[in-house]
Amino acid sequence: MNMASRGGRLIRLPSRTGGWRTDPEAGETANVAGIGGTRVVKDTLHVLLVEDEPGDARLVEYALRMSSAPVFMVKHVGTLAAAIEHIDSGQTVDVVLLDLSLPDSTGIATVSRMQEAASRTPIVIMTGMDDPRFASYALEAGAQDYLIKSDDPERTVGRAIRYAITRMAGQLERQALLERIAEQQRHLVEEVNAARAMQFDLLPRPERLDERLATLGVEVESFFEPSSGIGGDLWGCLDCGGPRMSFYCFDFTGHGIGAALNVFRLHALISDHWDPRRQPGEMLTTLSAALKGLLGRGQFATMFLCTIDTEAGEIEWASAGAPAPVMMLGQDSRFLDARGIPLGLSRSPGYREHREPFPPGAALFMYSDAITDSPVEGETLFGEGGLSEAIQGLLLRHGELRVDHLLDEVCRQVHMPFEDDLTAVCIRRLRGEG
Repeated sequence: MNMASRGGRLIRLPSRTGGWRTDPEAGETANVAGIGGTRVVKDTLHVLLVEDEPGDARLVEYALRMSSAPVFMVKHVGTLAAAIEHIDSGQTVDVVLLDLSLPDSTGIATVSRMQEAASRTPIVIMTGMDDPRFASYALEAGAQDYLIKSDDPERTVGRAIRYAITRMAGQLERQALLERIAEQQRHLVEEVNAARAMQFDLLPRPERLDERLATLGVEVESFFEPSSGIGGDLWGCLDCGGPRMSFYCFDFTGHGIGAALNVFRLHALISDHWDPRRQPGEMLTTLSAALKGLLGRGQFATMFLCTIDTEAGEIEWASAGAPAPVMMLGQDSRFLDARGIPLGLSRSPGYREHREPFPPGAALFMYSDAITDSPVEGETLFGEGGLSEAIQGLLLRHGELRVDHLLDEVCRQVHMPFEDDLTAVCIRRLRGEG
């Protein structure tokens, strides 16, 4: 590829996942106001008796009148249509006693139609069929209990009504709990989406950088993907003026909301303390001291910071324990010395300054440890060995490293998906520029 024909620019690669789920299904929301907590025990229960046989109806009414507590107020109708009309009228119905052999409806369909009309009202079926399988079908259709007409109504009807009401109350409480959890999940997703958008806003943007990168003859190709919507990685660049520009990449312990909050902290500290006249090691020392008093126990960040001078043809850098970046020139590649104390562990860590040539055609690859720490087979990790082999193969085949090609190779070898936040940035000086 003729690199001289390209101007400097920033290339932000798209996500490789299905996307952070922004609209999770939480199920249909029913009207469950007042459900949950303490159940209300009524002294009087309103019973809708749906029975077309007058004799059976009288037996049931007599059995309910014999009950000492609670008091049953019975409304008797002879058809399913009349029952639905009574429910639609808005009158109180605490339980429905439903015969399955009505003039206008028979069988399991009767339960389904009644359940549609009164989805929050318990239904007790009364039938002359003593068939366990039929009883099972009726319960699946929405009934709370099943009575055989040949059984003693004085002994069974009151108990069945109380059981049906208790069972329905339990179902409604569980439904209300699930809906509250779903609502909380929706709020959490909305908050994570907002935080994710804010975190992505911290990343360099092509419209802000392309003109400056073109002047320097530098091309930057980047990929950024938090593992759980938001995460603890970030990369960025800082204009030093003239022929110089600085680049950094950092990674906090953990991922998710806690790590993302620390990302915003460090990004703010970089903005507050940045001085282009200072060397990378000095800057890291300042940031480490500032983070020391802010981070919780066990929290720290690894960071790599470099400054490229296209006029001098040099790169200077310092590292706070970051994954070792890869320097490339032609078909040669090697890892840089990235040893150093992570940020936030010491107020005066001290970092070694490095400097070496960075001529046109040279490239630097910064990345997070999601690549090297990904498992390949069993307990074997991809590691620096796998990364070096992948990069070397791409240099031999294409003459340069493209981040999308490298990620293709990594994804082909490691177990997916990545379990940590993934950042990959390649900075290259274009030939014939600068």
